[in-house]
Amino acid sequence: MKVVLDTNVWVSAWLWRGVPGNLIRLARKRQIIICTSEALLNELETTLNYDKLQKKIQSLNFTKEKLIEGTKELVVFYPINNLNVPELRDPDDTIVLATAIASNANIIITGDQDLLTLTEYQNISIMTASDFLTKYFNYN
Repeated sequence: MKVVLDTNVWVSAWLWRGVPGNLIRLARKRQIIICTSEALLNELETTLNYDKLQKKIQSLNFTKEKLIEGTKELVVFYPINNLNVPELRDPDDTIVLATAIASNANIIITGDQDLLTLTEYQNISIMTASDFLTKYFNYN
């Protein structure tokens, strides 16, 4: 099963583990294929530079570079095309949709309400990590 993780899911998975952390474990076991694009990876790198995340990253004995490297080891990259989605409030979210289209992903996993309100885009389901894990892997 091919999935695209939004940046907020990566941050949560790496820094707080919890429910999104299970997605990393599934990818390591090759039970899911995480698809991404250079644009999404760049967004993750920018987000990991936020001052508010620095203490958390350091408390885990990580560096931004280690987290980006760990991400690269878990993903398959796809080139994306520009996309116009007028129904999205935040145009930055189009890179998530473009990545899902380019990779022919089954599901987008996000915590972003703007994307979640779509529920589906071009036959690609959009759901939270918790909903995904419950539906496909019987996590409760």
